[in-house]
Amino acid sequence: MRNDARRRALRAAASLSLGIAALGASVGHAGETGAATPGSAAAVAPASPAPAAAEPAQPTGASSAAQPYGAPPPQVRYGNPIAFRTLIPSPLLEQLTASEYAQLVQGAAQSNRLLSASQPRVKRLRAIVAKLAPYSVKWNERVKGWAWEVNAIRSRDIRLSCLPGGKILVYGGLLDRIRLSDDELGVLLAHGIAHALREHARGSFGDASQAPLRATSLLGLGNPLPQTLDLDDRLQTLRYDPTDETEADVIGGDIAARAGFDPRAAIPLWDKLAAATRANRDTGFIYTHPYGAARRQDLLNRLPDLLPLYAKATGQHVDTLPDYAGISAQRRKIARH
Repeated sequence: MRNDARRRALRAAASLSLGIAALGASVGHAGETGAATPGSAAAVAPASPAPAAAEPAQPTGASSAAQPYGAPPPQVRYGNPIAFRTLIPSPLLEQLTASEYAQLVQGAAQSNRLLSASQPRVKRLRAIVAKLAPYSVKWNERVKGWAWEVNAIRSRDIRLSCLPGGKILVYGGLLDRIRLSDDELGVLLAHGIAHALREHARGSFGDASQAPLRATSLLGLGNPLPQTLDLDDRLQTLRYDPTDETEADVIGGDIAARAGFDPRAAIPLWDKLAAATRANRDTGFIYTHPYGAARRQDLLNRLPDLLPLYAKATGQHVDTLPDYAGISAQRRKIARH
């Protein structure tokens, strides 16, 4: 009888895998909606109160433009289908990444490379993420249960990792080798958070061809999942596709603007990153986050939708916003930049 139950469970797992694959093919791309406040080991109080509709549960630590640049209404399908990338459910993915993240932080501490919480650079990062986190909830409801952590590693690498579950790791080269304003750093962190909200790195944690095996494992019928993800190596070689980058630009731009960071900072930010890392063809920041003339123009096209959000967040009128890095807030001038 136990064998019969096992066979029924295996058939159910296979049906689940096939059913999800078929549903993915018929439905196409589907969006998801989605902060606590960040910290390392200690809590970090939010820099500004969250909006009533988007207040995170446990603090620690869009537009009218045509697709794909406007924040889509709920019925519009956009982006890559999270649910169909693998059969690893979000709670388990967050558990695995949290475990790997803890090991990375512990290893950095043991090698004396982890920046202490009292360092101004770490305080700055946590203060910025504290502003961004509350505006992430609308893009992924799971954010309400995230335990945000923000840490920095002493390194010359220009790298940033934002993982599902609110785990953020910044490498020193991003802070020391590139002089970023608070607006630029806010836009960059929001972009990374957007990747985590949409679980864009999910595909790197497993081959979709192993989905049936994972299904049986998750049901307790096969070998357990790997205990580790080799997270640092995977993230260093991960390359987001243009669709993921567009989605992260859209969502990250919305989050940053609502949190009071000037969305025009995206242009000098990505120009700086491109100049500093393009030579690293296999692991540089612009390799993992492709950026070129087309994406730069997309960012400019998005500004007329984001600037009113930024103006409202900062108590200004969009028509009286001063130029930022030579970029006007007026629609006709943005188009010519």
